[in-house]
Amino acid sequence: MSLSVTAADSGKSLEVSSGDTLSLQLPENPTTGYRWAVQSPENQNLELQSSEFSPPSSGIGGSGQRVFTFRAKSSGTATLQLKEWREWEGDRSILNRFELTVRVK
Repeated sequence: MSLSVTAADSGKSLEVSSGDTLSLQLPENPTTGYRWAVQSPENQNLELQSSEFSPPSSGIGGSGQRVFTFRAKSSGTATLQLKEWREWEGDRSILNRFELTVRVK
């Protein structure tokens, strides 16, 4: 089974089964230097499979979507934490945060 979540789901909790795929879509405009990054440490319950940017359908420099794909590995609870920042400027540059609690059954 594959589940999809967006920025509107920040702060929520959801339940998935082991083997399920979780797709997280967050708005991003990398031309500004701000990019989403996984902040939470690797854990045994969720594994990051990919992180890809989907550009806008038209216009150069427009906002698109950063799509993170995770796979539920084993039962337990994981907290996904992400931040939108300029990596070279450090934590003081954080614009937005995303957090989701995922229970794997």
